[in-house]
Amino acid sequence: MDVGVFLGSQYAANEDIAAAVTGLIEQTRLIRDTGYDAIWLGQHFLSHPEQYLQTTPLLARLAAEAGEMNVGTNLLLLPMLNPVDVAEQYATMDVITGGRLILGVGLGYRAEEFAAMQLDKKDRVGRLVEGVEILKRLWTEDHVSFQGRHFTLDDVSIAPKPLQNRPQIWFGATADKAIERAATHADAWIATSMTEWDEMKRQVDLYHGARAQAGLPREVRFAKCVELYVGDDKESALREAEPFIGAKYRAYYSWGMGDNVPGESGANISDFAELTKNRFIVGGPEDVIEDCLHHRDVLGVTDLIVRLNFPGMPKELVHRNIERFATEVIPHIR
Repeated sequence: MDVGVFLGSQYAANEDIAAAVTGLIEQTRLIRDTGYDAIWLGQHFLSHPEQYLQTTPLLARLAAEAGEMNVGTNLLLLPMLNPVDVAEQYATMDVITGGRLILGVGLGYRAEEFAAMQLDKKDRVGRLVEGVEILKRLWTEDHVSFQGRHFTLDDVSIAPKPLQNRPQIWFGATADKAIERAATHADAWIATSMTEWDEMKRQVDLYHGARAQAGLPREVRFAKCVELYVGDDKESALREAEPFIGAKYRAYYSWGMGDNVPGESGANISDFAELTKNRFIVGGPEDVIEDCLHHRDVLGVTDLIVRLNFPGMPKELVHRNIERFATEVIPHIR
């Protein structure tokens, strides 16, 4: 199982954002030097009053520190973007990273983001599907023509092409229909950190069933996002992580994130221990190893994407979390 780190790029209004970028550079170097496989960045717009660093320029900067690690987006909000621009930007990203790009894309869920882009949220599925087809073709073909409901191209080509034959495109998906879409349109599925693990097992079976029905092989990469904190034991880990992970999810639920999780009302957001149960990995080293092995051996995860830094978390805690997971857990789960 490969292990990558999702680098949170969301900061409070009063934080020094230039210092935050320096902190992300330092984290990337530490992640590289302690043996992780990848770094990942997400995307949101209009996060005010919180600050959210934008994905493409930040990923390019961090890629310079990434060594041989893969670099990926988790997730780029493709329905809000022009696929020609994305194809050009991320072909360049693949070139400057030496062919180590993975493009993770998702639908987006915040109505205010779509409204500000003058887009109808109801069109997001169509824009995603058309956008992915355009990306694949522009990366692998010349003289591309395309006629869709949302996008039209007439004999266009991009240069440079990616160094890879085509960067892999992974779909973030939470709802059943989105998971079935990932099975047939994407190279891999990225599962959310919010779905309980029993429900996740059902969705994993759904994913493989959809691939089988489409005549696609069962052997496929499957990524799972996990909020993770390593403490000395379960009790102290929960106590240390709550001010940071709990605050993050209170913000996300206020944005409507819980509306997209099957069976999730968000009513338990105030009970951190309950929120983490069978969702996040928070505990002592043995607890964390056990839960990671559950992801590998029961859920079939091939790529674990762990978040180890959280809004407001002091630098020393972030670095300790990165180092403890690398030294005390990863050797037991690969």
